[in-house]
Amino acid sequence: MSDKSFAVKLIIRIDEKSFTRHTGAMDDEALANHFSDALVSEIKAEMGRQDLSSRGLARLIGSNPQFVSSRLDGGNPRTGERVILNVRDIVLIANALGMNHVDLITRAENVARRQHDYDLVANESINEFPEGNDADYDHA
Repeated sequence: MSDKSFAVKLIIRIDEKSFTRHTGAMDDEALANHFSDALVSEIKAEMGRQDLSSRGLARLIGSNPQFVSSRLDGGNPRTGERVILNVRDIVLIANALGMNHVDLITRAENVARRQHDYDLVANESINEFPEGNDADYDHA
């Protein structure tokens, strides 16, 4: 198992029971993707609240802008895929943003849970009137 894979699985396992209970059945890869996207979104939201650029965050964590960009923005220039944040990245970024890494992970979990709940509702509403039971709708 690669370090990257281990880090993702470790982060996912932090509160997997709670997350799975609220999101319903979800395979490990889907869970990892939802959580990873939510983590990046929450980091970017906090950066926005603090009016902090990617370059500024890179300075605060003692890295270069490409390091931050490959994790939060467009990804690795060669592969085009975003580099998954590992535990070290999360701790460094949380500290630079003046927050506890557990709080950052909890916020991301909440974002992922809300997004998944929204997806479930949106998918259910596509077939709002199954089997032609739309009589009330026709007369509304």
